[in-house]
Amino acid sequence: MKIRVKGEMSMPALRQALFEQLYALEEDHFVRHCREVSLFLTPTNGFGEPIVARTECGAALDAVYSDGPYLSAAAEFRL
Repeated sequence: MKIRVKGEMSMPALRQALFEQLYALEEDHFVRHCREVSLFLTPTNGFGEPIVARTECGAALDAVYSDGPYLSAAAEFRL
């Protein structure tokens, strides 16, 4: 399944657009679980020109990885 968001936008706007689409999948289409999600994006300078994201050391940042959301101690110990 693909979610596509067209046009250049700020990161908060992208976050909201993704939230709305994921909410619609859950509420309108009864999608309750998923796995192995990949998100591809092209960072821009606000004028439509691509930029290269960089680490603190100045190296090009090609990918970031996540093991899922942060679990609080209460959630981890089911309190």
